[in-house]
Amino acid sequence: MSNATSQRPTIMKRVFAYGVRNTALAAISSLCAFTAAPASATVVWELNPDKLNAPAGSTTLAYTSEGYTITASGYDNNGGIGTATELFYKSVGPINGASETGLGVANTRSHELRRGDTASNPFDFIQFDLTSILGAGATSGAISVASVQSGESFTLWGSNVAGVLGTELITYGTDLTFESLPDFGQYDYYSIAVATGGGVIPFAISAEFPPVPEMSALLPIVGLMVAVGSTHALRRRKMAKASLV
Repeated sequence: MSNATSQRPTIMKRVFAYGVRNTALAAISSLCAFTAAPASATVVWELNPDKLNAPAGSTTLAYTSEGYTITASGYDNNGGIGTATELFYKSVGPINGASETGLGVANTRSHELRRGDTASNPFDFIQFDLTSILGAGATSGAISVASVQSGESFTLWGSNVAGVLGTELITYGTDLTFESLPDFGQYDYYSIAVATGGGVIPFAISAEFPPVPEMSALLPIVGLMVAVGSTHALRRRKMAKASLV
């Protein structure tokens, strides 16, 4: 047997291995691109989902949506320090074009948050504990507020201590519009309080999470990689037998 003939199986093995390696790398690259490409998933916590109009019977309420939990707590304000107060599920007909469904407090006549002597010293506030979703990887958040009539506005505050207003962040004045929670990730707690006007009630909180690809979408790529590996193993056995002839 000539030297060229004896080297033929080795050359064929190298060519085939090169093709298999490139195909496998292409499959892996496709898998990586797929897992990185999807957009974020939005989770929403509606604060009065059953449209109740009654006392909540508690100063703190936990809300769970799609496996993620946040907590709302009601407070009377004492110079930036909160004293726990009972929450209230409010749901009545619209007033002056503004929705009147959301989460309020029990100890005010309209069951809405009220302004204090100044915008920076509100009468009361509702605080949202986001520590759980921050730990779960939430990347941004927003709040939707109801009962925001013409001339009314609300302020968002950030804190890392429960029951403390903390830092005054931003003021909004729109009804039932999701507004961003500023500096998301820097604060474990966000509070809402009235800035101007008669009163407001938070309606919902939302947050963005990185998506988890569904296994059904990954199966075709995994199947391709398994097929490539199986074909490679079968070809190696055939070439090994041929080299013994």
